[in-house]
Amino acid sequence: MKIAVILALIAVVALGGSIRRAEADTKAILSEIDNHPFGNALISMISLHLSTNGPLEEIVVLLNTLRSQLNKQQEEDDELNRTNQASCEENIRNFQQQISTLTAQRNENIKLRDITQASLNVAEKDLRETINALNLNQQRLTQGQAQRDQEHNEYTNALAEHQQGIKALDGAIQLLNHLQSGTSFVQLKKRFERVTAELLE
Repeated sequence: MKIAVILALIAVVALGGSIRRAEADTKAILSEIDNHPFGNALISMISLHLSTNGPLEEIVVLLNTLRSQLNKQQEEDDELNRTNQASCEENIRNFQQQISTLTAQRNENIKLRDITQASLNVAEKDLRETINALNLNQQRLTQGQAQRDQEHNEYTNALAEHQQGIKALDGAIQLLNHLQSGTSFVQLKKRFERVTAELLE
């Protein structure tokens, strides 16, 4: 904005001898300058200088001084801008590197997730198969226990029958031995009936 004010002031000074001929343009320029604090101060100073019929060289010196200050300020601004641009470029490179690194990590994580998901699917399938096999074996175990109990009961019953039959045969053998040794049948009649009953059971 200072540059615009100075350029307008130069135009005013250049038109100083012909203000009446360009009165409308000059008023417009002065009005625009006067709206800015810096321009207002300059207009006041130049007006005071012109009212005292001071030489225009002093105004030129003032403008040159302002130009030097603006040039210096511009150089400082340029240096600051270069520093800021370099810092921004460095930040951009760092951000791009971070984005690249994070993108690679994301891709690796996606691959790992897919591999893990595939392994999980296989593990779940194996688990289901194992559970099914376990259930089947449990059923077979239950059936085997039932069959074992049934066969044991049958064996126990058969063993009792065999032992009873053996006992009856032993009694019959003893009875026959007594008959062969001369014992009368009358003496062995009750025993004979008991052994007969045991053999017929």
